[in-house]
Amino acid sequence: MSTVAVQPERILKDLQQLWAQMAQDQAESGGVLRACAMTLVVAAEDSSDAERVRQTVGVLMHNHPSRAVILHPGGSGADLDARIFAECWKPFGKAQQICSEGIEITAGRSGFSEVAKFLVPLRVPDLPVVLWCRGAAALDPGPLESLFPLADKIIFDSGHVADADSALQFLRRLRGRGRRVADLHWTRITGWREVLAHLFDDRALKPEEVKAAQVTFGGPAVTTEARYFAAWIRTSLPGARVTLSSGDGPPGLRSVMLSTASDSLTIALGSDHCVEVSGCGRHYRSLLPSASEEALMQEELGILGPDPVYERALTA
Repeated sequence: MSTVAVQPERILKDLQQLWAQMAQDQAESGGVLRACAMTLVVAAEDSSDAERVRQTVGVLMHNHPSRAVILHPGGSGADLDARIFAECWKPFGKAQQICSEGIEITAGRSGFSEVAKFLVPLRVPDLPVVLWCRGAAALDPGPLESLFPLADKIIFDSGHVADADSALQFLRRLRGRGRRVADLHWTRITGWREVLAHLFDDRALKPEEVKAAQVTFGGPAVTTEARYFAAWIRTSLPGARVTLSSGDGPPGLRSVMLSTASDSLTIALGSDHCVEVSGCGRHYRSLLPSASEEALMQEELGILGPDPVYERALTA
């Protein structure tokens, strides 16, 4: 990693020199393949968070090679500071390295508003731009607004917000202004939705027979995760009365109970990251997919176009 003056033209030139040097160094061991499918801009919370982002981006690049631009506030000076880096890996059984490039920018006292204009020439031409806004503060109006026009998709995480309804209103306003938004707290319920959808595909339940659905969440206040799940059920089962209730346990989804005129079925969070299905002649456990940050981002980076299912749940 090397420090460069924050001038877009200089950064791009130094990236070219970095690739040329890497190609020369690896010429005898198989060479280097430069890979890029998007520009991934990550707005980190602080310098320590930026280090965690570096590790996560290194994993993401294996399936979603990109030019990563990691932004974080801080620094003692008013000027911007930038460093360039490369992430490389070797596919199994191959001698040639695959590499993606990155730029880490410290905003200094000027903040992200000054960063936005520098990012315009740093985007990879003709490829999508994804902006990942980290932390609960990203869902407050103001701090990152200047970055939004640069992105084709903006990813948030409402998992730790204090007010779920305010966070959802913020996302709805962005969507109403034509921004394509995503929320990792929605992505966390993919496994729950898959289990429930499978029950309908298996005819354990018939959609038209479900009269009521009760979504139970843990913690003192409703989360966006519970709001999303209830909204998804409401849009999928328009004939059912959907309610939310608070239960025991830590914040997060605890269970959903679907009732027909003659029976009921419950999906409840069990141990070992499983859900337990019981009722309507079914009784089994199903393993939920990984909820790691890397896994959630892998899923969202695989959806760069519209996500109509999420958009319906967001606006329901």
